[in-house]
Amino acid sequence: MARVAIIGPGAIGGTLAGNLVRAGNHEVMLAGRRAVSALKVSLPDGTEVITGPVVAEPAQLTEKFDWVLVATKTYAAEATGGWLQSICGPETCVAIFQNGVEHRERFRPWVADESLVPVVIDCPAEHPAPDHVVQRGALKIVAADDANGQALRGLFAGANEHVSLTDDFLSAAWAKLTRNSVAVLNAMTLQPNVIMHDEAMGQAALQIAQESIAVARAAGATLDHGLALWVLDATLAAPRDAVNSLLADRLAGRETELEARNGAIVRFGQRLGVSTPLNSMGVAVVRAQMLVEQSNCD
Repeated sequence: MARVAIIGPGAIGGTLAGNLVRAGNHEVMLAGRRAVSALKVSLPDGTEVITGPVVAEPAQLTEKFDWVLVATKTYAAEATGGWLQSICGPETCVAIFQNGVEHRERFRPWVADESLVPVVIDCPAEHPAPDHVVQRGALKIVAADDANGQALRGLFAGANEHVSLTDDFLSAAWAKLTRNSVAVLNAMTLQPNVIMHDEAMGQAALQIAQESIAVARAAGATLDHGLALWVLDATLAAPRDAVNSLLADRLAGRETELEARNGAIVRFGQRLGVSTPLNSMGVAVVRAQMLVEQSNCD
């Protein structure tokens, strides 16, 4: 039995907790910004798991953990670092369940490289209330096929059968980022998925994904150019009223993961000499919109 701390008990963190707690193989603790006495997790098969409490102060967790699963938003790395300093020991493995391709870079100030376990995660889940998480579909986890990745798969043995290991994690991470890249159009327009059915908007989405693929290939990833069309087709197949996480954060006036997503495509493109005009425009527009909104609030 391992001692597991999950930082960020939102939709993804709550889903991870619910699956681990239902399996009953480990001691699971939750840490977040807001204290909650208990967290109810509704799983796809109708099972409801009660986990928690969620503690809000690092001082409340006095022992070191075997595993820390980071499920915070990418922009919360510094705040997450405070928890890591408190609960990580020399043998602790830290799995990063976040978007983007810079998992290690975000947490190197607090955790040694050999203890970091980058993860690509796909799971439809919602966080409708502070004390409730709903998992809508399969929890799919991808990690590198190395000692840490194998240990992570062992951690979820009996809790989740959708843990796969790859010898090309770089490509897996860039493929996920490419899938996420087109959401910048929703963030710019503040509109749900229906806009993608406009022909011109669909072409813009296709070009945004193509730019991401070009940057990924320059970075050493192995991505097929056909991935861009797959991303567009998958987007068009989603419900017209679907709201992705980038848009949801914009609509709620929260900080967004723009910098870890399209911002990363632009940064890597600049570094590698790959032009990213549509991603650059998307980042510039959303940044400007957020600055205006912030100034209006001030």
